[in-house]
Amino acid sequence: MLELAKELVGEDAADLLKYLLKKRSEITDEELAKELNVKPNEVRKKLYLLSEQGFVTSRKTKDKDSSLFIYYWRVNLDQINDVLLNRKRMILDKLKIRYEQEKDSLFYFCPQDNIKYNMDEALENEFKCPKCGSPLQYYESEKARQFLEQKIKQLEEEIEKETKRGKNNNN
Repeated sequence: MLELAKELVGEDAADLLKYLLKKRSEITDEELAKELNVKPNEVRKKLYLLSEQGFVTSRKTKDKDSSLFIYYWRVNLDQINDVLLNRKRMILDKLKIRYEQEKDSLFYFCPQDNIKYNMDEALENEFKCPKCGSPLQYYESEKARQFLEQKIKQLEEEIEKETKRGKNNNN
């Protein structure tokens, strides 16, 4: 989960999520800023990023004395599994598209620049790399297809297992 958070919101916000996971309780942005020795605005920016991705949630109350709103933040454990599952589904869709491209197309690559071109691009450039002019070589995509098949199968199994687990937890 923290790796996904790093990818989606950056390392600083992911570190804040890690801190909140250890905390395991609601905390205000002001308290967080004090504990982490950073400015409240910095903490808020990170919290909003995490909130947009579904990693954290907040509860708003009004301070009786100042009439200002106070936000209490916590890790959104209920929704994090859904966020991760949806992310896996999105990756799975992209892998399937890539697999179909590998299966249905011929490719050539430049051994100098290690850039892959489809058949149309190779033909258009007379089988020479448009970047460096080196002759293009045929790209054997069997290994790539096998790798993609393996990753697709792995993700499908993970998604199926997590979907069943989610249904069992809701019953």
